[in-house]
Amino acid sequence: MLDYHYLTFLTVCDTLSYTEAAKVLNLTQPAVSKHIAQLQEELGLTLFEYKQKRLSITSAGQYLYKLVSKMKKEGEVGLSSLFSDEYPLEINVGCTFTIGNYLISRPFAQLLLRFPNTRLNLQVENTRNLLHDLNLDRLDCGFVEGDFDRRAFQHRLFRKEPLICVCSPENLLGEGITSFQQLQNQRIILREPGSGLGNLVNQVLQSNGLFDHHLNCMHIGNYQVMKDFVVNDLGVAFLYASSVEEELANGDLRQVHFKEALPVHEMFFIYRRENPAVEQIIRNFDLFEMLPDLLD
Repeated sequence: MLDYHYLTFLTVCDTLSYTEAAKVLNLTQPAVSKHIAQLQEELGLTLFEYKQKRLSITSAGQYLYKLVSKMKKEGEVGLSSLFSDEYPLEINVGCTFTIGNYLISRPFAQLLLRFPNTRLNLQVENTRNLLHDLNLDRLDCGFVEGDFDRRAFQHRLFRKEPLICVCSPENLLGEGITSFQQLQNQRIILREPGSGLGNLVNQVLQSNGLFDHHLNCMHIGNYQVMKDFVVNDLGVAFLYASSVEEELANGDLRQVHFKEALPVHEMFFIYRRENPAVEQIIRNFDLFEMLPDLLD
């Protein structure tokens, strides 16, 4: 991208007026004059002069105009190629565990089918670690299920996901309607501290009067291990519905129904600043909203 001094120079050349250039650039006339003065001082050249009270371009200015115009055009062509379907675009994206394990493979597969030259690097982390990497610009963007600072990140809704409680078919909690107080007699299997799901479940439990000292809790950082423990009646777990669809369908798990409704949680696509990778996802966000079944 051209330095702003050169953009000001091109505009003055095109308008032959500091006042008109200021209007085009949405600057003040003194600011335009300052840009030109700084550029002339840096180059050691006189770029403009007044002849009969009219601004004109010197021979040095004309030469510079041809050179800078060519650079600007080539730069614009190069930048536009970043958004072409044929350009090999690298995307560094992070996902939290529920999204990475259960929700993101199909839309990204569709994105790769639509744009075969895309180079995808996918990192799966808990919310705390993912936000850390986004802040350090190690990732272009992320899909998160946990809380984040909405002032620090640009964001748009990815999907809404129901939270459910599951137990073994042998557990009596799977029969009828359950109260949260009955969980005091159960081992509760939670995600590790720092995970979006773990924080959400803690909020749900506390809002229903249950705190750590009331409960027998176990923290596990792996979804499959959590589900295996529940299947073997070693505890109950709160998980997103999409992560246990198969187990509920084949009868390995049963849903625990409460008198109080469990929340439907919003998941977001987030990024700190736009770049070609972020723009690629935004322009094709229909793939992520619809989650098409074209790969089935």
